[in-house]
Amino acid sequence: MLDVRCVNWKNLSGVRLENEYLQIVILPCLGGKLASVYYKKKDFEIAAQNNQKEYGIPYIDADFYDYDAAGMDDMFPNIVGSQMRYMNQELKYPDHGEIWSSHFAYHIEGDTVHLNYESERFHYRYKKTISLHGNKVKIDYYIENQSEEPLPCIWAFHGLVQYDEDLELLFTEDVNTFENVLLSSELGDVGRRYSQSDGGYHFSGVPHKESGTMVKYYVDHKLKKGFCGYRYPTQEVECLLEYDAQILPYLGVWITAGGYRGDYNCALEPANGYYDDIRIARKNDALYVLEREKPLVFSMNIAVKEL
Repeated sequence: MLDVRCVNWKNLSGVRLENEYLQIVILPCLGGKLASVYYKKKDFEIAAQNNQKEYGIPYIDADFYDYDAAGMDDMFPNIVGSQMRYMNQELKYPDHGEIWSSHFAYHIEGDTVHLNYESERFHYRYKKTISLHGNKVKIDYYIENQSEEPLPCIWAFHGLVQYDEDLELLFTEDVNTFENVLLSSELGDVGRRYSQSDGGYHFSGVPHKESGTMVKYYVDHKLKKGFCGYRYPTQEVECLLEYDAQILPYLGVWITAGGYRGDYNCALEPANGYYDDIRIARKNDALYVLEREKPLVFSMNIAVKEL
């Protein structure tokens, strides 16, 4: 039996969906963020939580660093803030994109939450629907360019989950080499490449809690299968992401063990560009261009189960 209702979540209005497996909370005024993904059978919260009493309300062009890094949302039309000239347009991309800082209109239809946003700066329409299906959260996306000009863009899933020192990262068998994209003591200089078998860093785990560090790296090739996930041995829970690797062929990994503002969280970030900065993705010939009358349509499943 599915229960759908409007709730107050800290200082914000949200929508809660609940069935026998999961209870989730959606915040339309923060880009349709999944503020909570709670697995009832193990009494375990998957989504990284905002430890403050209230959520700050960001604005377009806000610095992500000044707001909560919690919950699961999307990065679009970019990740790292930058500026680029394209087809006689000067495009200014805000930090972490527009979605996390945007207020979505929404309505509830049956057991599904429909969320909508229209960008004034980039002239796209962004729609997503969220529903529960047993032990899965299903998110359907429809992104449409309403301008005559093509829009260079990157979409990435920004699903921050709880950090645990014994957390294991799950990859498909074709994941074997990585590129470091953030200067760190663990992985060294940006651009350094590693294989899964390198003994210096454990790519299937996370840095120790006392390390006070953060890392960001990418699988350095396109993936054939749209699957990755997290295993929490102590909690006896797995959280799996399922998606279409033809549409989202790249995979980034973000982990902070205290290195970013003292936060502890992790995110596997399926994406359609490689990597983060629009200009770098163009240089790598891995930049998606959203054209008019050719919408970007895809889905993301978040499945939670017992080990």
